[in-house]
Amino acid sequence: MAAPAFRSVAADSAEVAALKGKTNLASESLGTKIVSFSDEFFAEASNLLKDSEAVFLPEEFTDRGKWMDGWETKRHNKSYDWTIIQLGYAGAIFGFDVDTSHFTGNHAPVVSIEAANASEEEVRAGKAQFSEILPKVDMNPGSHHYFVYEAPTAAYTHLRVNNYPDGGIARLRVYGQVVPQALTASSNGLIDLAFVGNGGRAVACSNQHFCSPSNLVLPGRGKTMGDGWETRRSRTPGHNDWAILKLGVRGCIDKIEVDTRHFCGNYPPQVTMHATVSDEDVPASDAKWTEVLGAVPTTADSQHVFDTTGARDEAFTHVKFTMYPDGGVKRIRVYGRAAN
Repeated sequence: MAAPAFRSVAADSAEVAALKGKTNLASESLGTKIVSFSDEFFAEASNLLKDSEAVFLPEEFTDRGKWMDGWETKRHNKSYDWTIIQLGYAGAIFGFDVDTSHFTGNHAPVVSIEAANASEEEVRAGKAQFSEILPKVDMNPGSHHYFVYEAPTAAYTHLRVNNYPDGGIARLRVYGQVVPQALTASSNGLIDLAFVGNGGRAVACSNQHFCSPSNLVLPGRGKTMGDGWETRRSRTPGHNDWAILKLGVRGCIDKIEVDTRHFCGNYPPQVTMHATVSDEDVPASDAKWTEVLGAVPTTADSQHVFDTTGARDEAFTHVKFTMYPDGGVKRIRVYGRAAN
C-alpha cells in the first residue's frame, strides 16, 4: 500500500499554524509511551514524547557521553534503528513535526514512519501489521521538519519511527484528531464531552500568553501551573478572556467542573460558560450562544463542580468558557449525556 500523499511545509506557513491547532497525539500528557526500541545508548526514546521544547546543556555529560534531550542511538549501525510508540489515544493524523533541535553532528540523516491499529499485546508479540505512512525523508541538523497530509490518515494506535542508519531526534509531534474507540465515562456516570480522550479539543481563544487552552481537556490534574491555560494580565475595565472547546461528541450538559489547581494568585475571580451548535471547527462570529452556567466565583487551587443553570436538555457541539477578567485554569470538564 502506498503511503498517503503529503508535502513538506515551512515552519512559518499557514499549514503549520493549522497543524499546531490539532492535538499532539504523541504527547506524554496523553499517556503516550514507548513500547520498544532497537537502541537508546546515548539518550532515551521516551524523550521524543516530552511536551517541553528540547534544550541543550553544554556542560552536561553522562557515563556514556554527551547528555542530549532527545532519542540518540550508538554509531555505526549496519542497518537502522527504530522505536515503537503507543499513542495515548488512537487518532487520525494530519501531519508531523520531526524535530532534530540541538543534534548537529549527530542527527538522524533519514527518517521514515510506519503505523498500525492494533492492541499492545499484538504489537509486543510482533503480530501487528505496520504500513508506511511517511516514506524516507531527509533530515537536516538542528531543525524542525514539518510534513502535512493532503487528507487525514486512518485512525492508528501505534507508530514505528525508523532512524537511518542511526543518530538523534529531539522530539516527535504527531498532530491529529483523537478517534475514540469507546467513550470514557467519568466516576459520576456522565461523559466528559470535552475530554481529549473522547475527541474534545480547544479550537479558539482570546489569549494564550502563558500556556495553551489545549491543556484544559487533558487527563488528570497536571503537574505545574504551566500545564493549564493562562492569559496575560488585563488592564482594561470590563475585560474578559475566553476559550472555545469543540466537544468530542454532541451532547446535553449536566455539570461543569472548573479546576484551578496550582493557580493560587492568578485564578479567575469569576467564570461563565455558554454553548452552541455548529458544523465548523470554530463557530461563526454570529453564532448563537446559550448560557449553561451563569457567573460563578472560583477560588485558588481548587476543583469547583457546578450544576448547569440552563438548557440542560439541549444538545450542543461547542462550549465557550469565559474568565472575568483574566487568569488561569488547569482543567475544564463538561459532564453530560451523548445526544446519540
